[in-house]
Amino acid sequence: MKWRIRTMLTKRLAACAAQVTPAGVVCDVGTDHAYLPAELLQSGRCTRAVATDIHAGPLEAARRTLTEAGVLEQAELFLCDGLEQVQPAGITDVVIAGMGGETIVHILENCPWRRQVHLILQPMTKIPDLRLWLAQQGFGWSEQVVQEGEKFYVILSARHTGTVRILSPLEQEIGCVDWQSESVRRYAGWKQQRFQKLAQQLEQAGRAEAADWAALAQAIQEKL
Repeated sequence: MKWRIRTMLTKRLAACAAQVTPAGVVCDVGTDHAYLPAELLQSGRCTRAVATDIHAGPLEAARRTLTEAGVLEQAELFLCDGLEQVQPAGITDVVIAGMGGETIVHILENCPWRRQVHLILQPMTKIPDLRLWLAQQGFGWSEQVVQEGEKFYVILSARHTGTVRILSPLEQEIGCVDWQSESVRRYAGWKQQRFQKLAQQLEQAGRAEAADWAALAQAIQEKL
């Protein structure tokens, strides 16, 4: 008996799913239980899915999820690091969610066809580093902030444009965001408090970089 996957998606994964190209082919990197591709296939938003994981255990869990959802025949599973074994034929979207920004950069740097597809990225750490890499590699992107409880998650929707950008400190730390968005304003306010506290701690320690973090906190305040 088929069972619905939608209720298994967290708010951040549901937001990633909403970015996927309708009637497209998705590749979910680090798929774990494959809730995302299962939902995309079961809902009909995607016609085919590729799921990868570096560990055998999660990939077997993914196979079970896809089987129970009745969509295994529409999916391909690969045991590999990132996208190493994946061929780009037909793939419209690559989702990399729940990893550190440095890991996402590593995966994309080792993917020769990264410029051909829509990237949906949800980094857990090192988000400024990921933004800088995208800008230097000629990607344009939009950002969405999703809040689950007290935690904020940033989702980047990126496509290669060929235009290299130089990001300001504010764009590196907060992103290319819609400042009218309520979730963005809550996220920015939370970041501002962190930067203010860091600036105070650095100033007390006599560190010169205190001024940089104080200036960043002030730049956020001017946007709010």
